[in-house]
Amino acid sequence: MDTSKYRALYLQEAGEHLRGIEDKLIALEKNPADEAVVDALFRHYHSIKGMSASMGYETIKSLSHAQEELLDNVRRKKVASAAGFAPALLEGLDVMRALVKKVEEGTSPDADISHCLDALRDALAGGALSRPKPPEERVHELKLSSVMKVDGAVFDDLLSTTGEMVMSLSAVRLSSQRFRSIELKDGIHQLGKEINRLYERILEARMLPAETLVASLPRVIRDLSVASGKQVELSMQGIELGLDRSILEGIAPALVHIIRNCVDHGLETASEREKAGKPAVGRISIKVYAKKDKVVIEVSDDGKGINAAKVRLAARSKGYDAERLNAMTDKEACMLVCLPGLSSADKVTDVSGRGVGMDAVKSVVDALRGVLDIESSLGKGTTIRMELPRTTAIVKALLVNVADERYLMPVSVIERVALVSEKDISSGAFVYEGEAIPIIHLAVAFGIEAEYGEESRTLIIVEDNGLGASKRLVGFVATGYGEEMDAYIKPLVPPAAKLCGVSGIAVMGDGTPVFMLDPERIAERAFRQAIR
Repeated sequence: MDTSKYRALYLQEAGEHLRGIEDKLIALEKNPADEAVVDALFRHYHSIKGMSASMGYETIKSLSHAQEELLDNVRRKKVASAAGFAPALLEGLDVMRALVKKVEEGTSPDADISHCLDALRDALAGGALSRPKPPEERVHELKLSSVMKVDGAVFDDLLSTTGEMVMSLSAVRLSSQRFRSIELKDGIHQLGKEINRLYERILEARMLPAETLVASLPRVIRDLSVASGKQVELSMQGIELGLDRSILEGIAPALVHIIRNCVDHGLETASEREKAGKPAVGRISIKVYAKKDKVVIEVSDDGKGINAAKVRLAARSKGYDAERLNAMTDKEACMLVCLPGLSSADKVTDVSGRGVGMDAVKSVVDALRGVLDIESSLGKGTTIRMELPRTTAIVKALLVNVADERYLMPVSVIERVALVSEKDISSGAFVYEGEAIPIIHLAVAFGIEAEYGEESRTLIIVEDNGLGASKRLVGFVATGYGEEMDAYIKPLVPPAAKLCGVSGIAVMGDGTPVFMLDPERIAERAFRQAIR
């Protein structure tokens, strides 16, 4: 395993333990009978030993283990007293500090520590330690660690401030178009580069490995398997890949929903699996991998899969059009499990089956501007993919006008922007590259009265990966569009969080709030209304 990405965390925690050891050794020298001090020292050495073993730093592990063993003998009264141990342990601490400094400098922490280990073994065999001869011209210095522990809220605030700077810069850039000063334009360009560099460094500091999120899943799986009476095995790949902390926090509840569904609905009991010719133990795998500038979190099980026919029946019972449902592919039908209140579960359990799980997952993924995809094979299993941005907040966006209202639309989903006439879209569709794509009027979707000239309709063609769609194109009709910009998107809070078709809000340079459109949610709502 590549441990280099955890080096900063190791140095931070090792530094804290080394400072704790120094404080306690000085206290031990003054009062060798203080059992609380001995216990605290034991815990510090034990922690460093475990951390060093995980990182592969065998020399540090061996030295900390020897000192831990000595203190354990003191705790267990196998050594009469800790008197006389502190001076030599302080010398051992200096050696350990030197080894950790090698790690900080990027070199191997290997060294000859036989003199320290021999002294500690002698102590275990015969009592008090004799202090090793100190190295010649020892220099004591005060030095701050290069690694700092910073509260996550600090980076949240820095990101917010940087986002506001980006929006202000956009306003300045627009205003500067009225002037011909090359110096002004160069200055704005340079300022933009520096702000972008600051933004990228903040994002880098906010990155955490996916492992920090999924580390508790084995316990979750264990509890769910006990509750369901099923045998479950979990495997994980690619969890060292980094994502923004806010993405990891946001996706956590969705991941739990998916795991619950895998155990409760996806996997069979041991007897059912044996009858189907499967191993008694069900398997759930989590795979994390990069896809261009995004990250995919893929959860798979080898269970019974989603019964597309059952899903169609459940949707029909909710009032959806039978003809449209029957025309769907099985993959499209499987995506219907994300509809609110729709479940194909045979029964409701304490774990899931109330028709809220996958709807909640879809909402979370949409809120993070991600894409949810479900693939299932009856009798073989199900794979759920969440394609997510690696970072949040600042996105490339296009200003879109709907009458007097302004909105933002993420550039990442836009295929093309075109000016069309009424006759081009009068049929409710637009022919693009030989294919008739459905049309959605944004004014109608948001209940806005809009007037159009003969040739003033703006058609924004986007790629829709939403519910019931397999990467289809959809055209959104607006009254106009503006410039492309870097927009700092803030998450919506209640009650605005419940607005359909918007995923966030940005404050423009002039102080005007502008909603970020969620094309997939708008298309999804239109799709649901069409099949009813």
